Amino acid sequence: MIVTLVLVLVLMLLIGVPTAYALAASAIAVIWLEGIPLTIAVQRMTSGLQSFPLLAIPLFILAGTLMNSSGISERLFALTGALVGHIRGGMAYVNVLTNVFMSGISGSSLADCAATTRVFVPQMVKHGFDKGFSVALTASSAVLAPVIPPSILLVIYGWQANVSIGDLFVAGIVPGLVIAIALLGTVAVITRQRGFGRGPDFSGRALLNSFFDASWALLMPVIIIVGFRMGIFTATEVAAIAAGYAFVVGLFVYRTLSFRELPDIFAGAARDTSSILIIAATAAPFGWILSVGQAPQQMLSFLTGVSDNPFVILLLINIILLVLGTFMETLVLIIILVPILLPLIQSLGIDPVHFGIVMIINLVIGQLTPPLGVLMYVTCGISGTSIGEFIRAIKPFLIALIIALLVITYIPALALYPTALLR
Repeated sequence: MIVTLVLVLVLMLLIGVPTAYALAASAIAVIWLEGIPLTIAVQRMTSGLQSFPLLAIPLFILAGTLMNSSGISERLFALTGALVGHIRGGMAYVNVLTNVFMSGISGSSLADCAATTRVFVPQMVKHGFDKGFSVALTASSAVLAPVIPPSILLVIYGWQANVSIGDLFVAGIVPGLVIAIALLGTVAVITRQRGFGRGPDFSGRALLNSFFDASWALLMPVIIIVGFRMGIFTATEVAAIAAGYAFVVGLFVYRTLSFRELPDIFAGAARDTSSILIIAATAAPFGWILSVGQAPQQMLSFLTGVSDNPFVILLLINIILLVLGTFMETLVLIIILVPILLPLIQSLGIDPVHFGIVMIINLVIGQLTPPLGVLMYVTCGISGTSIGEFIRAIKPFLIALIIALLVITYIPALALYPTALLR
């Protein structure tokens, strides 16, 4: 059953069938071959979407779209430029720090990657950075978006693992900063080696003005975290408040949005939401077959057969996730793998909140490399950079990201202590 399921899925993906249809087709093929009524597939798709936390996804997408359409990236760019733009290689530091701030708004690595590539790559090239370095850094910095709250992938993981989305959001803050520090350290080494120049002199007035200009954008992640931790809002309610806040800021505070733009913004958010929920629906019968076929038990038996040391098993899981992340969409892998891996990590005493952060980081790093490499293709497509140039430039950043991943994996307190502190 499991072998047939995987073979049909791989065949569908190889011939270019979209992921959602490939998941549905492989599940339906197994259900039909096993003589199970085909109505089971429809029932599983329907029940797979009957989850209250999933309502947060369209609202967070809408909030991020509204904020990005309001010119947030330019305001954050000005703030970080005033803060660190004057040091050697300042534009590279600005790139990373802007992504830290933007991650607290959009929750999507692709959205951040597309926005920052358009803003930063031309600016960095203008300031003397080579295009390969600029594009690789921009794509690497986009890894922060699904880790620092709000995060659509953390919502999906929380739904699948049945853990608190509020805990996951708080748990992602420090690991996100660890990743940012690793990238900043890499930038420091490379800029010193290559002798990149400095930006304009520091100005306290410019920093203060840019801070006040960006303060409305910076306030949104604060509202999300405080609302969660004080128990005032559920994940869905805080997503609705975030969307309403973004609407008011864009239309009445920054006044960079107009009512004429709203239909296109709503349509774009609806398209993005549909693509996510279609995958979630079609993955439900696929995951059900994995459960019926005892895939979790087989995975547990395989990994514990290699070693019963949690540190070794975590290393093996990291390797598996990194490899899989280069071949399949992150969303699909979360929906498929969480039911398989959750019993294993629980049997080893690993906190599912900590594991969720580790899993997300693994899979998003996979978006930087071929063959799937969606972050790679987005940055290269927008900037006009060749894949070869990108691959040559991404190596030091991949090393930094993997080191940060190992630190986060083996020091659970980085994710769990802030969660415990705010309970």
